[in-house]
Amino acid sequence: MLIQVHVGKHVIGHAGLGKMHIFELYNPNIKREDFDLTDDLIFFMRNDPKFYRQEYHPFLQKFHRHCDADRRVSTKAFVPIVTKAFESYKDSFPVEGLEEKLSEENLQDVCEKLQAEETQFYHDEKNKKTETTDETKRTV
Repeated sequence: MLIQVHVGKHVIGHAGLGKMHIFELYNPNIKREDFDLTDDLIFFMRNDPKFYRQEYHPFLQKFHRHCDADRRVSTKAFVPIVTKAFESYKDSFPVEGLEEKLSEENLQDVCEKLQAEETQFYHDEKNKKTETTDETKRTV
């Protein structure tokens, strides 16, 4: 009996070294000027497992409690979480030419977009639950 051990060639490239940027997943030849920091940062907040679990999900739970109590959540409430996200993003994806600190304009843009999207998601989910409840009552 002959037992062969195959040793595969392990090529990790940029992704394995932790130097790949989110925008390189779809277009690796994109230039720094061609991506939107606002969208990239929001994508990071929602899709980075560690950040989402430790920071963003607890924030969303608090956000939903405020919405359930019919209280409006201002964009200022998003500033600390966006600032933390930028620091984590910057450490995870060292983009050449990225500022050390998020500019006030970018910070405001991210907060406004995040507030609008999360508010819309909240209301959409609330409407779905209401529709499901109505359909359940009709079938009984």
